[in-house]
Amino acid sequence: MAVVVQFLVRKFVDSLAEEAAVELPFSAHFYDMRAELEKAVVSSTNADELRECLYELNDLLSQCRIMLTNRPNTRSCFFAPSEAWLSNKVKKRVVAVKRRVLQCVQNNPSEDAAGLQEDNAATGFSRWTTSWPEQSRMHGFDQQLTELESKAFGDCSPGKLTGVGIVGMGGIGKTALAQLMFNSPQARGRFFPRIWVCLSRTACIGKDVHREVLQSILMALGLEEEGILAIDGGGDRLGDLELAVHEHLKGKRYIIVFDDVWNIDGWYADVVGCQNTVPRGDQWSDRLAYGLPKERGGVVVVTSRLEQAAEMMVGKSSIYRVQQLADRESSWAIFMDALSKERRSIDLTAVNSMKEEILETCGGLPSTAKAMADIFVKSLSIQTPTSSQELRFSGNVR
Repeated sequence: MAVVVQFLVRKFVDSLAEEAAVELPFSAHFYDMRAELEKAVVSSTNADELRECLYELNDLLSQCRIMLTNRPNTRSCFFAPSEAWLSNKVKKRVVAVKRRVLQCVQNNPSEDAAGLQEDNAATGFSRWTTSWPEQSRMHGFDQQLTELESKAFGDCSPGKLTGVGIVGMGGIGKTALAQLMFNSPQARGRFFPRIWVCLSRTACIGKDVHREVLQSILMALGLEEEGILAIDGGGDRLGDLELAVHEHLKGKRYIIVFDDVWNIDGWYADVVGCQNTVPRGDQWSDRLAYGLPKERGGVVVVTSRLEQAAEMMVGKSSIYRVQQLADRESSWAIFMDALSKERRSIDLTAVNSMKEEILETCGGLPSTAKAMADIFVKSLSIQTPTSSQELRFSGNVR
């Protein structure tokens, strides 16, 4: 895992160096993190968290580059009013990931779930996922997908929601499994609408986060932003938004995925088992469950590293624990697929000679297999074909 973290650190440092000639938004925070990361010691206790931070950090650097490019006057340190909202969101994410990086490299004690919530308040939606699967990560999940579909679709009778909580360590494939199930023929044929809500690192308890969850559901249901804002009306009450979600889902058999949940508070509790009764006007905002009607049946899927969060939402008996890829060749197929997407000339002999080391480093984690492919693209790319051993990827390689 250390080699993956070291590669991601170098990628961040090199990308930041490319922007040295311009005034990158929030550059002081980026340079502070660079200084800490370049002297950081990677160990088994901080490697996983550092890896997640660096994925997000490189994504944030790309977003800031786009913001700078789109700014009408690149010499100005101010954003136009239309860009201010996005700028504020990105800044909150930068500050939050900086805090996490400093905690990792300074060897602070590990945080529990409550600590994560407090430290990441105001992060916003930080790591976006979508309902569309990334094919290079899809190898080796057939058996687990069958088990998961049986658990989720086995009993979707009217009058209740079926809940499934997909849990496991970072990078093990929770989101990938949820994507496969969400797009499966069974889901497409039995449920409408199908709704995907990304909750990555919205680990705070404030009402604003609850509001964003409800707004995201309404957007997935096809409502325009202007209409959602008209329903919302501002203030602390969420009742109107929750009632709108309920009315738009009423009479429908739906599936909804809450991906990468970090929140642990009563608003999310028991979304599948809460009685299907209509609350009074002042109670609508008390529970997410009130916005999810149950008369036609349906499925609620939760993915999370925090088993406690998933249990709170769907119940302990509905938890599915994702296993590391047991088939080593599946990890290899993910690695090779990721290489093939780069469309670069690769020294196949060098790659194959390190297969065992690569697979050992991957440890059955799809995300690590993909990161290892990124490393090899950087370190083993060759400029000019020199022998028959060279492989120029033109498609999927097994």
